[in-house]
Amino acid sequence: MERVTSTVNTAPVGGAPTVKEEEAVEGLPFTRAIMDVHISEHFVPPQLSIYDGTTDPDDHIQAFSTRMAFQTGNRAIWCRAFSLSLEGEVLEWFNSLPSGSIQSFEGLKEMFGRQFAGSRAEDPTVFELSNLRQGKDETLKAFMDRYQKMVRRVKGLNVELALQYVMPALRPGPFKDSVSRKRPKTMEELRERAADEMRVEEMKQAYKKESQESKEKAEGKRTDGSSRMGGFKPREAPRGAKFQQYTPLNAPPARILQEALSVNLIPPLKKRPTPAGADGNKHCLYHQNMGHTTEECVTLRDKIEELIRAGHLKQYVKTAPAEPPRRRGPSPAPRRDQGRSPVDHSDGRTIGRITKTEGVGVGVAATIAIGQYEGESIRYLAGSRAGDRRPPLGSAT
Repeated sequence: MERVTSTVNTAPVGGAPTVKEEEAVEGLPFTRAIMDVHISEHFVPPQLSIYDGTTDPDDHIQAFSTRMAFQTGNRAIWCRAFSLSLEGEVLEWFNSLPSGSIQSFEGLKEMFGRQFAGSRAEDPTVFELSNLRQGKDETLKAFMDRYQKMVRRVKGLNVELALQYVMPALRPGPFKDSVSRKRPKTMEELRERAADEMRVEEMKQAYKKESQESKEKAEGKRTDGSSRMGGFKPREAPRGAKFQQYTPLNAPPARILQEALSVNLIPPLKKRPTPAGADGNKHCLYHQNMGHTTEECVTLRDKIEELIRAGHLKQYVKTAPAEPPRRRGPSPAPRRDQGRSPVDHSDGRTIGRITKTEGVGVGVAATIAIGQYEGESIRYLAGSRAGDRRPPLGSAT
C-alpha cells in the first residue's frame, strides 16, 4: 500500500498526460496504480458539496479536500471520490477524460482548474475595498459579512489599511459614531464591537415587530379586570409563574428587556439550547432560542416583576388614566328650596314657584317666589283649594 501511495503522490502533474497502455484502465480516467489502491468496504464518503460549474473551482477543491481529509489522507481515494462531488456538464467533462489521464490528485486539480477557469472569481482590489459602502437598508451583520469577505480576498492588504476603509464604508448611525470616537486597533476588536452592536440592532428590530403586534392586538382595550374607577388590577399569574399577581405594564416585555440590559439590571444574555420539538416560528430574546416568544416568556416576566418590586423600571408600570375634570353645575339651592314647584299662570306662563315645608302645624307652609322676588310664607290647610289661599301678611309689593 505504501508503494502504491508513493507512486500516486509522485506522479507528474499536468493536463491529461499520456501514459503507457498497460498503466491505463479502460473506460476510466484513472491510472492502474490509482485503481489498485484498496478501499475498505466500511469506508463511507463524507457529505460533499456539489459543483455545477457556476462557482469558483478553487473554492470547490478547497471544500472537497477539507471534507476528504477528515476521512482519509490517501490521495488515490480522493481521485476516485472526486466525481461524487460533480453534476451536470461538469460530470460529463470528468467522464470524458481519456483513460489513465488522472495520475494524481494534484494533476486532477490542475486539469479541473483550467477547465473551469472562466468561473473563477476575480480577487477584489484595494480600490474596490475603498469604494465599499453599506446599503441604505442593509443590516450591520450583512455589511460586516460582506466587508470581511472582501478583506480576506484582497491580496497584500495589511490590517491598518483594512481598518482605515471600514469607517467611511459604514452608514451613519451608532456604530459609525462609536468607530469614529475610538478606532479599533485590530480586526478582532472590530468584530467584537460590531457583534455587540448587531445584538442591539436585532433586539430593536424584534422589539419593533413585537410592539406593533402587541399594539394591533390590544389597541383600544384596557387590561382585563380594570376597576370601576378606571384603575388597573394586577394581572393574574400564568401557569408556572413565580408570583400570584403581576404589575400591569405599559410596554412590551421586549422593550423592557432592552432597557434593563442597557442599564445592567440584567446580565448579558446567553444563548440557551432550543428544546426538542419546539415551535421554530417563535423566538425568545431573553433565552436566545426558539419555542416561545418574548411576550410569552414566563421567566422574563418573573425577572421584570422582581426588578419592579425592587424599585426599578417604574417608568414601565401601567397607571390608571387621569379622570377628566367634571363640569361644575350651578351651586345647589338652599335646603329650604327643596321641593319647589312652579306656579303656572292661566295663560301658561310660569310666574313663580312654591316651596312647601311639611309638618308646620296642621297645614302646609309655602313660600311664593315671583321673578327675582321671593314672598313670605303663607299657610294653607291640607286639602284646601288654591283659591282658598289667603295672601301673606306683610308681603312685599
